[in-house]
Order: sequence, then structure tokens, then C-alpha cells
Amino acid sequence: MTRTLYVATSFLMVFAHTALAQQDPQLSLYMYNPIYYNPAAAGSEGVSRVQITHRSQYLGYQTNVGDPGGGQNTQVVSFNMPLNGIKSGIGVYAMNDVFGPSINQSVQLSYAYRLTLKSGVLAFGVQAGMFNRGYDFGQFRPGEPGDPTIPTGRINQFRPDLGAGVYYNTTDYWIGISSMHLNGATYNYIADRSTEGANGKTYLTAGYRLGLTYDIDIQPSLLLAYSAREGIRGSTATANLLATYANRIWAGAGYRFGDAIMITGGINLMRNNALRVGYALDLVAGGASTKSATSHEFLLAYALPTSDGRKKPIVRTPRFRY
Repeated sequence: MTRTLYVATSFLMVFAHTALAQQDPQLSLYMYNPIYYNPAAAGSEGVSRVQITHRSQYLGYQTNVGDPGGGQNTQVVSFNMPLNGIKSGIGVYAMNDVFGPSINQSVQLSYAYRLTLKSGVLAFGVQAGMFNRGYDFGQFRPGEPGDPTIPTGRINQFRPDLGAGVYYNTTDYWIGISSMHLNGATYNYIADRSTEGANGKTYLTAGYRLGLTYDIDIQPSLLLAYSAREGIRGSTATANLLATYANRIWAGAGYRFGDAIMITGGINLMRNNALRVGYALDLVAGGASTKSATSHEFLLAYALPTSDGRKKPIVRTPRFRY
């Protein structure tokens, strides 16, 4: 029994260590999820937008041989809007992430104070919410089934979670830096055997919009994620290049260093391009021996119409996305 408990606890510690690196799920369509990475981006688009993102990571991956599923699945639902009357922006997002027995869930509220400068807007943002981490012990396969010392069922622990960021955007480019899990919450699953702290992350996002012709513009962008716990070894870098035609159809390619090649595409529909539909396909290029070959990501977003009927709608040129 002691040996079985030791093996189960050791496996949990190893899995928890791996899951910590994935505590904040990675998104290939990160350029369309600014509030997820930086609370200071709330209201930066100038419209009120509700958005849903679903990602199936390493489709077909199995954490236990013979068990169905097990691959990482992530959903992010967000809403943000500008409050121009008080030079602010607000936002909220809910995240659900399941990877085998590992469970990560979060609800965050964001506020940004937006300071208009000569050439752009500089915003300072904070976010606060709750982060739930847990495990479904029903998916573990101990060497001695039925050992009463091994936990059963689901164990969830909710902890307060804080973040902050700075974001600067103009018509042509944007750059932001943020830090998440600032309060360093800790989680304890089996007495004092598996205490783990939150994996603090620092994000750097940047992008540039360049008009090639009246109908075509390109947008290179970059996402750097630095892990406070793992350092460079647990950090990631992602680059992407999008091309947009007539401010309506967009497609591109990117690379997540050491992981995958990304192919992205989508379309903007309805009046003023209020409805956005997007898709990303990841083709594994690194660590293929321990991963399934593909990941899939879907995005659906809708920009609410302006409530002030006295104002004429803004006519966007095809060159600029916002």
C-alpha cells in the first residue's frame, strides 16, 4: 500500500509539474484575444465585442493507453467594451481547460485606464478573479486499484488571482506587456505531499499593420510568454503573419518555436464586419514523438452595434482592421 501511494503521489507530482507549464493554455489566434493576455487591452478595439474560442490541443492524444480522449481542450469566452466617457475600458473572460485528469478554470474581471496621447493610446490595466485548479482522480491508473489511501473523485481548489499590464496601440501597431498570477496562490491536493504554487507568467505582445495596396494589408505579430517557475525552458515564443483582403478575408501562417507550424484563416461578415469567424490548424513540428499530429482552434466573435444613434457609423478603410 505504501509503495502504491508513493507511486501515485509521485505521478501526481510529475503530472502537476507538467500541467503547471500549461496552466495558461496557448492560443494560436492570440492576436484576436488581447484581453486574455493583457487586462490593459480592454476597450482597445473601440467596440463592444463578445467572443468565443475553442481549442482542441493535440487531437487524439491519450493520457492513458486504452482510455478515450485525454487531449487538452480549452474554451475562452470573453467580453470587453470601451467606456470613452471616463477614458476607460472594461472586460471579463471565463476560461475552461481540461488536459487528461488536470483541470484549470478561471473567471477574470479587467479594468483599463486609457490615456490618449498624440499618436496613440496608452492604457494601464488590472485584473482580479478566481482561479480553480483540480484533478479528476478517476482518470488515474494506480498499480493497486481500490487502495483507500489514494484520493477518488474530483478535487478542486479555488484561489484569488491577480494580474496587471500596460498596453499601447495606434492605428498602425500595438505593443503590450503584462504579468499574471501576481499573488502566487498555492494549491494542495494530497495533505502536504503535493503543494504547488501558481506558475506566474509574463506576456509580451506586439504587432504591426502595413497596407500593401488599397485592398491588401499584412499584419506580423509576436507573442512571448515567460514562465516565472520554469524560466526560459518553460517559456514560449510565437510569431504570425496575417494578410487581409478588403478588410474581410484573412489568412496567414505562424510558428510556435519548438512546437508547431500554424495555418490561420477567417472571414469578417455582416455590416461593418461585426461578425468574425476564424480557424487555426497547428501541425506539430517539435516533440512529435510525445504529441498527436494536429491541434484545431475555432473563433467566433460579434461586435455589438453602437448605442448612440446620433453618431454616424465610422467607415473603415480596407487598410486598417480597427
